[in-house]
Amino acid sequence: MTYWNPVSRHGPERLARLLADAGAVGAMVVDLSDDQAERWQAAAKAANLSTPRLVPRHLTDTGLATVAADASGWLYASASTAPTGYRGSPDVPALADFTRRLRAVSPLLVVSGVVISTPALAERVAPLVNAVVIGTPIVRALMTAPERAPATTATFAQALNPYATTETRA
Repeated sequence: MTYWNPVSRHGPERLARLLADAGAVGAMVVDLSDDQAERWQAAAKAANLSTPRLVPRHLTDTGLATVAADASGWLYASASTAPTGYRGSPDVPALADFTRRLRAVSPLLVVSGVVISTPALAERVAPLVNAVVIGTPIVRALMTAPERAPATTATFAQALNPYATTETRA
């Protein structure tokens, strides 16, 4: 995951090639606007990278279909509309509804994150989606107590293990 600013500063073509050469299989630009999408997707395709898309919940079904059609790899359905790092609870029923809407317009996997601050929250979100992104809790552990980061990561992995399938491990 990255933002458009570093993609633009490095040049989409150059950054896509650097990512591919480093072994990446995809890169999601979370603030990718429609006018930037075409250039990024062309650069990523040339480098054989998937282009997952963050899909805003407020879009109409037609808007969802448009964003999904431009994506490859997966669709990112935020578990909350709160900012990254927020420690509140996700609106699980709203995420379930949003996931159903996404699956109605696209065969791509649905991935979720944002506000997944505890293993219990990860476990609540996991049955709704194909994969769960755990970012802030791991980064927080790395910044405050690096020696605890492996245990923090393992705790999340154990909470998500019952939901792991061949499809989500790929």
